[in-house]
Amino acid sequence: MAPQGVVGLGTNLTGETWGIPGTTFLVLYLLLAVTATVPALWHRSRIAAGDPAGRRVLDGRPEDVAYLNSGPGLAVYAALSAMHVDGTVVTSDRTTGQVRAGGPLTRSATDLQRAIHRSAHRLTPRRTLPTHTAVRTELDRIAHRLETAGLLLDQAGQHRYRAAAVLPGLVAALGIARITAGSVNGRPVGILTALCLVMVGLTIAFLLRAPRRTRAGDAALHRIRQEHDTLAPSMRPDWTAIGPAGAALSVGAFGLGAMVAAEPAFAEELAAQQPAALGDSGPGGGATAATAGGGAGG
Repeated sequence: MAPQGVVGLGTNLTGETWGIPGTTFLVLYLLLAVTATVPALWHRSRIAAGDPAGRRVLDGRPEDVAYLNSGPGLAVYAALSAMHVDGTVVTSDRTTGQVRAGGPLTRSATDLQRAIHRSAHRLTPRRTLPTHTAVRTELDRIAHRLETAGLLLDQAGQHRYRAAAVLPGLVAALGIARITAGSVNGRPVGILTALCLVMVGLTIAFLLRAPRRTRAGDAALHRIRQEHDTLAPSMRPDWTAIGPAGAALSVGAFGLGAMVAAEPAFAEELAAQQPAALGDSGPGGGATAATAGGGAGG
């Protein structure tokens, strides 16, 4: 038997864990949890806000709109759409999903279209285009432009967004330590365990979830869709009438569904119908306009 007066680890002479009554600790823990969570949420919200003025970089850049919508895969599809209309790219008669440079580039050709034209000097799988150095370089430039404009979060911004998990994580760690000490001392820890689980879950969610597109990017994309609603798939726009830039913007703003609706034969030749049905914009892309996964998130 232990000598009289010797108490268990984490207790004092009153028998309370850490010398703090359970009810008092619960109140303090709840206050601490709120104090840690609110600033973390504010910090994340501020990072994910972006810059509303950045939407100006999208003017006259349909491929940037496509990248903002769903990433590099859709940007390539938007460029190919414009090139299809002006005849600077052709598809294979025998194998779907392959493209080749067609006629000479026009003066209105974008840097991405020029890179694709150089890379596809012979039949090239559409899905491999983003891996070609020239194409990848232009896609990286588009991404950098959107990040600088505050419409996309760069890697550093995403790290800062996730770093907000530190404060809730420390509160969760404190709760785990208290639960461990209380359990050893035979004290009730049920309510504290529930609160602690909430903080653990919040910490994990903060660590796992980081947006690519900012709220400013969301707003800019929404505005473009409203201003150019005649390019939506439901309107089945005539690509010959709207021209290369209009075709690229239709795909960029509304996803592959716009290509399938307006040019089903071309979409089939690019093997784009299945990705459109799955909500995928192709290599490196994400969801199409209706289900784009950028979002600021919380």
